[in-house]
Amino acid sequence: MSVDLCDAYVSEVMRFRKALNLTSISTHDEFVERFILPSLALLDWVPDSGRLLDIGSGMGVPGIPLLLARSGLHGLLVERRKKRAEFLRHIVRTLDLNAEVFDADINHLPSLSADVCVARAVTDERELLTMCNQHVGVSAVAVLPVPATSQAVSVVGWGAYDERTVDVVGSQQLIRCYRHDKEGST
Repeated sequence: MSVDLCDAYVSEVMRFRKALNLTSISTHDEFVERFILPSLALLDWVPDSGRLLDIGSGMGVPGIPLLLARSGLHGLLVERRKKRAEFLRHIVRTLDLNAEVFDADINHLPSLSADVCVARAVTDERELLTMCNQHVGVSAVAVLPVPATSQAVSVVGWGAYDERTVDVVGSQQLIRCYRHDKEGST
């Protein structure tokens, strides 16, 4: 991953954080610890290429750090709040990322044909997997940071296949992965 591009991304978040209500974090280092490193903890399950869907992308986590780390991915950043979607477009242009930004509710979009779905703090696992259903094909994966006390959920079309607790800057993060086993389920 290009450290310069990551620094440029964090600098832009810091620049627009108050105006767009992106985050209360006000320092570069704290943003890296709270958002960049936890996003990069998902890399073990994210392929080198394909289509990455980030639902509720907000200020771009975990999608932007993953796209910076995996240049072969095509990003599909979905954010229904218009101002944040415009911020994401600015980031995509500024960093010359291979990505599209959709300023819409995920449930109102046609299939995005993603290979991997990620999200952070959008909704519960069951609802998130249901949201992913129409946007993925067979063998797509969902890589989700989840609460440490949560149990794998059962959603038609998805099966849990891996989970691991990883250490991220001194705290534990549970990451659960699901594999999709049906073509374009709804």
